Amino acid sequence: MTIVLSGESAVNPERLFQRAHVLAARLEDGARALAEFANGLTDAEWQTRIPKDGRKVGVVVHHVASVYPEIQLAQTLAGGQPVTGVTWDAVHAMNAGHSKENDAVTKEAALDLLRSNSAAAAAAIRALSDDDSPGPRRCRCTPMLR
Repeated sequence: MTIVLSGESAVNPERLFQRAHVLAARLEDGARALAEFANGLTDAEWQTRIPKDGRKVGVVVHHVASVYPEIQLAQTLAGGQPVTGVTWDAVHAMNAGHSKENDAVTKEAALDLLRSNSAAAAAAIRALSDDDSPGPRRCRCTPMLR
């Protein structure tokens, strides 16, 4: 069986399934590498502010962990829908708010969030299929895989 994507040649669904699993594994590898890095930090290193950024290293680790649920943005785009209302000013404001609210985040809390959110994001990626997508025979994951 093949899936024909608009403007593209036929695609083997088993290959799309494999590509989703490869992407999910890549996400998990990155989360594991970040966790290993964070685990190796001293308390002083965890509290160190990043030059020109101003956020603490620990806050950035927590921030990365907190944005894994944004897989929904990728799913929206992959489904052919635009993401609207997002500006760099809004992103910067969100980052500043996150930094202020989580300035005292512990390594344990950040790593727990990293584990749970990265696992959920990897599961969401693995679940992408042509059955989810709006419209006939379109695969949601293909635009992410280009």
